[in-house]
Amino acid sequence: MTPLVHFPQVVGVSDCPFIKQIQSDYKKIISKYKYDEYGFCKEEPHSNKKFSKLNKWIDGEVKKFIKLHEYKDKFVCKDSWIYDYKIASNQPYHNHPGYIISMVFFLEGYEEDSGLIFTNPVSDMKNALGETTKNYVKTNMWTNRTITHSPKSGRLFIWRSYLMHGVKNKVKKCKRIVFSYNYDKK
Repeated sequence: MTPLVHFPQVVGVSDCPFIKQIQSDYKKIISKYKYDEYGFCKEEPHSNKKFSKLNKWIDGEVKKFIKLHEYKDKFVCKDSWIYDYKIASNQPYHNHPGYIISMVFFLEGYEEDSGLIFTNPVSDMKNALGETTKNYVKTNMWTNRTITHSPKSGRLFIWRSYLMHGVKNKVKKCKRIVFSYNYDKK
């Protein structure tokens, strides 16, 4: 039997080739911004000329993602923010209604820290693999309910905005700084 994969959920992944050149300067810039107690900052990096090198690269990667989907319209970033996660902060599962493409860029992140989790949008009414314990349903590569990607400095994730995603409680003391952008038709 040859398995055919239908209705895949595409998540684009790219590593910024110049992260070491920008990281310390960008961290100095954002250190002057106001953050709430969880690390959220409403400054919009997509519209700040100080981040133009990164924004140009991100826009190029988003264009590749758009081309992969064969979308004909032009897309622009309409919304962005910064998150400097504090210990015990998290992001409950959510999506980004009103947008078509969303992305997260790790200005600083470490693989041992809390990952970016995507949930499977396909609702399997009854998993045929069955339960192995009360809180754990056995899955395999075809039936996963979630996928977790570790943070890494300079890593960019791009996905369709309807895809549910989140982050579990931050438990490590290392930095986890992300820029998040939402794109829509021009």
